[in-house]
Amino acid sequence: MQPFSMRRGALVLALAALAACDAPPTATRAPAQPEDVRAMVEAMGFRGDMVQDFGDYVVVEGDIRIGKAELRANLRPGGKAGPRYQYRTTNLVSSPKVHQIVVDVSGLSSVSAWQTAARDAMAQWNAISGSYVKMVEGSSADITMGTTCTSSSVAAFASFPSGGNPGPTVTVNTCFGYTLNDSQRLRNMVHELGHTLGFRHSNYTQLGETAGTEGAIQVTGTPTSGNDANSVMNGGTALNSWIGFSTYDQTAVRALYWLPTVSSLSVTNSGGYPLISWSAPLDATSFTVRLINYNSVNGNYQNRFFSPLGTTTGTSLLDSENPYTGLHDKCGVEGPDGNIYGGWYEYGIVAQYANGSSNEARIYAPIGEC
Repeated sequence: MQPFSMRRGALVLALAALAACDAPPTATRAPAQPEDVRAMVEAMGFRGDMVQDFGDYVVVEGDIRIGKAELRANLRPGGKAGPRYQYRTTNLVSSPKVHQIVVDVSGLSSVSAWQTAARDAMAQWNAISGSYVKMVEGSSADITMGTTCTSSSVAAFASFPSGGNPGPTVTVNTCFGYTLNDSQRLRNMVHELGHTLGFRHSNYTQLGETAGTEGAIQVTGTPTSGNDANSVMNGGTALNSWIGFSTYDQTAVRALYWLPTVSSLSVTNSGGYPLISWSAPLDATSFTVRLINYNSVNGNYQNRFFSPLGTTTGTSLLDSENPYTGLHDKCGVEGPDGNIYGGWYEYGIVAQYANGSSNEARIYAPIGEC
């Protein structure tokens, strides 16, 4: 992440001089990038004048790491696109992988304050209500954290998802030109982990980014670029303190990684009563089942009524109140007004999680009568 205040030339130069590491930086920003690298970066939608070349990979716009192989694979003509909204990349973390992301923070052992910030940032992502994102510390990691010493304008940088997996790296710059407090380090880490989940900068238009081959897909319910001043995914904010996720940050996370519903629903006859069964998503704590009674007039839905049937920690529940008939429709009856009154029945199942509830999955209830 790169602070906006870095544009203050004299101050920046003075701070950079004070920020020298014991060992020389492993890479510095070259006055001009090789033309092919710059073209590949711009084709992906990033600024070609903000590229640091580390040999096998580049860091663009301060905090986004992209491998050279990925640059070459994604180079396509006409890759640029116009501005859209707060946005994500084309690639996201698949389910259930997004709920079992293993993060190795051992590479930050030499900078204990950053290691603490990383752990706290994981906890912040895990705590978002209605989100299926879950990060745990461990080895054989999906995301590996480490350090480098490079240009003083970069606090940390990360990579994007690919192949359904999170971005594999988050790197902290030990030669950053400012001294950060705990709150600032935490915000940087939350931001970088957001990149590994597929979130791009919320203020990408102001940063000069375009969609490119990485994609700039609108997240429904979020404002246009730069219009969420409190978004943790705004770029150029390395000196900002942590104030929590903005409302739109949370909206975006839920839109992309909402708690999954139950699957493989079935209803069978068990001793003359319906047995509702389903497959349990990972880490669902319990399941609530209800009967939905739809009423119709001349075949058109008019209203519905709900009857709770129970809550279970298992993956099935017996409806002992309504005999199994094999029919989900109610036979229509002609009313005094000449209309045909009927309807149908469904079962609804909601999965409960530690941080919220899933959407309701439904299946026809074979308890109709003629």
